[in-house]
Amino acid sequence: MLLSEAAGSGRKARAWSAGLALMLLAGCQAQPLYGSVQGEKQSISISHANTRVEQTVRNELVLGFGGEQVNAAYQLDLSVSSDFSGLLPGGIDNEFSAARVTVTAAYVLKSASTGETVKAGSRFADAQLDLPSQQFAQIRARSDAEDRAAREVAALVRADVAAALAR
Repeated sequence: MLLSEAAGSGRKARAWSAGLALMLLAGCQAQPLYGSVQGEKQSISISHANTRVEQTVRNELVLGFGGEQVNAAYQLDLSVSSDFSGLLPGGIDNEFSAARVTVTAAYVLKSASTGETVKAGSRFADAQLDLPSQQFAQIRARSDAEDRAAREVAALVRADVAAALAR
């Protein structure tokens, strides 16, 4: 008798927890970040790049926005700059042994149909690097640091654009 009562209460507990889970999930909504709003597709076209670092930021944004867009609803005008500075002087000739790369992206998001500015801003990211004694290794270290900072800036710009389009 006790076993049948325990089995019955176990079924009730499972049914109760399943019902509770369904009620909690009913409040969740999943929708695409760059999906449709009132039938208008939120596609974004990004301006062409002039430098290697700007191309890296642009590539990350194109991938983040779902690929190259033709006849996009929005145009993102992008301007990217990179700055390199030494941090820790040392060695015989006071050469720098560490450095910092700062990548800055200024952007303007406009409606393609009206030309109205939806969002404008500027974001930056830093990446630190060690400067070895070999010249080629220094060039590679700088390029790698620029790429890391460019990916971070692209993520920040993508987040800004997503927030602007979610409104």
